Order: sequence, then structure tokens, then C-alpha cells
Amino acid sequence: MVMFEAAVVVGVLALVVYATIRLLAGPPGLARPSRSAVQGGEWRIDHVDVHGRTRVLLQKVLPGSGEVLDEHVVATIAVDDPDYDAMFLQAMATARERRALFESEQDP
Repeated sequence: MVMFEAAVVVGVLALVVYATIRLLAGPPGLARPSRSAVQGGEWRIDHVDVHGRTRVLLQKVLPGSGEVLDEHVVATIAVDDPDYDAMFLQAMATARERRALFESEQDP
């Protein structure tokens, strides 16, 4: 009988914990906005050379702080590639096009 009562107490406690978590989490099916959507930000183009490769990046950053909220790699180019200059310029042009696209999709 003691085992049955202990199982009931544990079950009730588990139910209370579950109900509390569900109440704090909000209604089911309600998606929380992403961090980047909540805080806004502006898109910038950047490039980084790491281990003999250049990565052209499109980053969403917080104005003033520079904190990166989102990042897209546009291209990765080997530094010793004979067509490096042409590939780099093309990647930068693509990054500018994507930045314009992303900015046009943002809510005013």
C-alpha cells in the first residue's frame, strides 16, 4: 500500500510540474519570433581571410554594438586562385544584391 501511495504522490507532483511548464510556455502552436526579428538590425557586407581562403559574408548586425544577429556566407575563394580578383568582385556584387533583397523584405 505504501508503494501505491508513493507512486500517486510522484504522479501528482509530475502533473503539477508539467502543468506549470505548459502555463509558462504559453499557448501551443504560438511561434516565438527569432532573435533577429525581435531586435531588428541592419545588413552589412564583410569579408574575412582565414587559412588561405576568403569568405565573403552578408551579416545582420545591431547598429552601434556590431553584434552579429544573422550571417550568410556568399562565397568562399582560395587566396591563391588565379581568378581571385574576378571571383572576389563577383562575390561582392552578389552580396550587394542579396543585401538589397533582404532590406527590401524587411518591414518598414
